[in-house]
Amino acid sequence: MDPVGDLAGLASPDPRVRFAAEDRLRAAGPAGVAALDRLLAVERLPDVLRARAADLVGSILHDRAVDAFRLALPDPAAPDLWAGAVAIAAEAHPVLDLEGLDRDLDAIVAGARAADAPGASALDRARRLTTYLADGAGFRGPVNRDDDPRLSYLPDVLERRTGLPIALGVLWMTVAGRLGLASAGVGLPLHFVVRVEADAGAAYVDAFHGEVLDEAGCGARVAAAAGRPVDLPPRAFRPLRPAEVLLRMLRNLRAVHEREGRLATALATLDRALHLDPLEPTVLRDRAFLLARMGRPAAAARALNRALAAHAQDAERTLLEDIRKQLLRVAAERN
Repeated sequence: MDPVGDLAGLASPDPRVRFAAEDRLRAAGPAGVAALDRLLAVERLPDVLRARAADLVGSILHDRAVDAFRLALPDPAAPDLWAGAVAIAAEAHPVLDLEGLDRDLDAIVAGARAADAPGASALDRARRLTTYLADGAGFRGPVNRDDDPRLSYLPDVLERRTGLPIALGVLWMTVAGRLGLASAGVGLPLHFVVRVEADAGAAYVDAFHGEVLDEAGCGARVAAAAGRPVDLPPRAFRPLRPAEVLLRMLRNLRAVHEREGRLATALATLDRALHLDPLEPTVLRDRAFLLARMGRPAAAARALNRALAAHAQDAERTLLEDIRKQLLRVAAERN
């Protein structure tokens, strides 16, 4: 690979030269992304070249993230929660050291097993595991819950010992499963906890704060996050399927990427969500809208075709049809 020559090829007015350079940079994988990043760091870069380089980086990162997720979850109907959550980090990690992560997880499980009491009640075991992960292994939520996506990436969570509630919850559930303790995620408003079925009723692990709560404690936690009392109906405590946990992780990341203007990476969150549920109407609609924001009206119109097929005759369908027509007009004007 000649990264300097390929970078120069991006500036060529000849599309054959430009597309060939793009293909070689894409085929170079992490080395190609690194070369493009160096180019984008140049201050006095022509706007056209900067736009082409940025678009290519976004496209490469998008494809890498989606491919890694699909590879980790060959059967989306029965996804492995840990494998899927780890694969989500591919959007920021050019190479995922899966063997190294497995070794780190094995070490955490070994420590948790030493603190466990297999003959004790499920509630006592949940408390022991929560104490070990929070105090023994040092896993806690950050002081400031900012927009740092590393708080969602499990390789970074394991290294830094901090993460969002859902990332720490996935770690808790994975370790609990290795110990033979059944659990499931619960997607409360503004918070994520882990449900464990105990003799006296369900208990809820808040891995972010290192505590085991009852329903009233969960309500207090949500109220603190919302800044006001929040009524939590029984359905708020229902256990989530692994796919639903992964979808929530992807929604969190999408919001972060969109706020920071990383639209190609945000698009990758939606495409990974569609791997889990290809006919989810809301995801299909949001994907079309995001493509429109990215200046791709023809692709957005095609995406709306799928969204319209997934939407029954509801109130939103007429609006989506009107938007699709507008997108087609914009695309035709560009041709």
